[in-house]
Amino acid sequence: MGFVIEDKRKRPAPKVKDLIKDGSISLDDALDWLRTIYEIRFFEEKVFDLLGQNIIKGASHLYAGEEAVAVGAIAAIERGDVIGSTHRGHGHCGAIGNKYADSEADRQHHWNQMMAELMGKETGYCKGRGGSMHIADVDKCNNLGSTGIVGGNQAPAVGAALAEKYRKTGKVVLSFFGDGSCNTGSFHEAMNMASTLAVPLVVIIENNLYGMSVPFSGSEVDGAVRASNIEDIAVRAGAYDVPAMIVDGQDALAVFLAVRDAVARARSENLMTMIEAKTYRWYGHSRSDPRAYRTKAEEKAWHERDPITVLSQKLLNEKLATQEQLDKIKEKAFATIGEATQFGIDSPWPDPADLAKDVYVEESYPAEVISNDKTTSAKVMEATAAFEAAIASSTAKTKKEATEQARNQIKTQFGMDIMTIGQAVSAAQAEELRRDPNVIVMGEDIGLYGGAYQATRGLLSEFGTDRVIDTAISEAAIAGAGVGAALRGIRPVAEIMYVDFVTIAMDQLVHVGAYNRYMFGGKAKVPMVLRTEGGVGRCIAAHHSESLEAWLMHAPGLYVVMPSTPYDAKGLLRASIQSDNPVVFIEHKATYGQLGAVPEGDYIIPLGVADIKRPGSDATIVSYSRMAMWSLQAAKILADEHGIDAEVIDLRTLKPMDIDTVAKSVQKTGRLITVSEGFCTCGAGREISGRFMEYEFEDGSHGFDYLDAAPVNMAAADVPPPMSEPLENASIPSVERIVEAVKNMLS
Repeated sequence: MGFVIEDKRKRPAPKVKDLIKDGSISLDDALDWLRTIYEIRFFEEKVFDLLGQNIIKGASHLYAGEEAVAVGAIAAIERGDVIGSTHRGHGHCGAIGNKYADSEADRQHHWNQMMAELMGKETGYCKGRGGSMHIADVDKCNNLGSTGIVGGNQAPAVGAALAEKYRKTGKVVLSFFGDGSCNTGSFHEAMNMASTLAVPLVVIIENNLYGMSVPFSGSEVDGAVRASNIEDIAVRAGAYDVPAMIVDGQDALAVFLAVRDAVARARSENLMTMIEAKTYRWYGHSRSDPRAYRTKAEEKAWHERDPITVLSQKLLNEKLATQEQLDKIKEKAFATIGEATQFGIDSPWPDPADLAKDVYVEESYPAEVISNDKTTSAKVMEATAAFEAAIASSTAKTKKEATEQARNQIKTQFGMDIMTIGQAVSAAQAEELRRDPNVIVMGEDIGLYGGAYQATRGLLSEFGTDRVIDTAISEAAIAGAGVGAALRGIRPVAEIMYVDFVTIAMDQLVHVGAYNRYMFGGKAKVPMVLRTEGGVGRCIAAHHSESLEAWLMHAPGLYVVMPSTPYDAKGLLRASIQSDNPVVFIEHKATYGQLGAVPEGDYIIPLGVADIKRPGSDATIVSYSRMAMWSLQAAKILADEHGIDAEVIDLRTLKPMDIDTVAKSVQKTGRLITVSEGFCTCGAGREISGRFMEYEFEDGSHGFDYLDAAPVNMAAADVPPPMSEPLENASIPSVERIVEAVKNMLS
């Protein structure tokens, strides 16, 4: 389209009367902007004071000096448009709350909730769980929320804009962030994705010249370095071939006009615009910051262009208001913040009994769904065994012919299909795409290529590029965009090609996705699935062979699901897509070709319900994913060759974990063996054993009381997965070692 930077500072400063004359705003609008600027300023001054008194605790990054950006930008959007905020987000929250206030009482209540939140009170916007860096009213004001991670809010804003585009709402997303975040990888990933996907996004870079203490483009202070060799961040828009503007961030009118133009373009053309607002924060990065990296002369020069002064002088010079009127606005704003402060002080603390409330959306399944799964799973195991027996006894000339004959036999005998895990994963996504128009699939190579392991094969041809979205190699942006889209009513299935690459996306997945509901007071849902695969078996070494489920189990707010059969893969993935919680769905790379029986028709497998793959009485083997299949092989050898009757439990869902099924089994067998392909230290097996040991039965006894031997934890060696096949095989439990472990336990 041709990249253009428009430096609006080179134009004459806009006048209030001109905007009134052309119908852009009313005089009441301009006066209200000044009042909002005052309210934000007084709020920040009060917060600074209360931090010194320890009434407000923790870190607080004040917005004083930058008010014109938030006020001008939010004045340029409509109710129903969306904003995303940052750790320095009081101004954004303040301005958007005022926009939705229909009365003086609403306005006062808004500021009350803001102040109470910073004090950690129950009456705060987030019930005291978010505080200063995570303040937002996410349900009423279409605020995606603020994040304490620099740049963490950028990718979710892209996903939110993608959702608005897909749903054809006509709404636009504003994403506010600072100059410091423009040197992070997430900035490039998010901006590139927004550009290539053509979403209705306006990014507003509040360039206050300093990322904490490091000047963005230099300082006169000796010893100060620079974060970048460019002065204008807007030039980076050239990398994404999108229009950019530079605007005076101290002038609310200038910001309003720039954002209004960008919003109109986004709304009509689905085109991102980058706006760099040159502004300045009066305080340091936080209260403890002495601001040694900037000069007093620099501070004085910027204070002369205070947003309050700039707008007040316009109103006075254009004879649109008297000093007396402006003084009354100031007094009203001061009184509003004073009342909000007292409200916060008088408000109750949260009840510690509610500590764990709203980490997850509470989900339950009808009893018949759980019962049907148990019955169906047993039939599936029987059908799969019959299929394998038919293959083994076949006299067909080719493996393909034998497989087809056996498949037809199972279809006739059991009424079930035979498919691979890869086919089951693809089928689950296809069925959910057909069932729910809000489901989309996105990730690297998932469209034309059909996925690295063909687990999205055929989806593009049926559902098109609006719903099957190929992206650049951008794991953080993929995960973050999935979160943002989920927050705006979409059910995205975001694919990360290898679980090893989830490490790059952990900020988005955990801090923005998993924590969102809890951190913002239980007001949001993040119904997204992050699909990936892990495990050894292809000799591709440490960066493509890990099993990192324990990392993901550690994060509150995430579900972790790992299927072992085609039946499980299809039913669990469908349940995951229908869940209102963020789910990480991990397949095993060595099992995509594994064949098994799958029932016809519509079914899901409840999340958090383990499956007894083989009943037994002598020992309990608890596993998941590929190791569940290896445990079944070991159990067969134990029974056939050693007379040992082992029960095999497939957890299927590691979080939430069905420890009840495990406990009842070990209560019966007296022995517990956990088998995992994850690393041994702090691994899933340790968690299973620990949960069982402290498990309390109805009679008051505990899991420990029923053990006849110490639990055995079989897991991967604490070494990075090696490439060499003998070493790779040696690094994880084997069928033979499982057999020996159970034999030794019983001896």
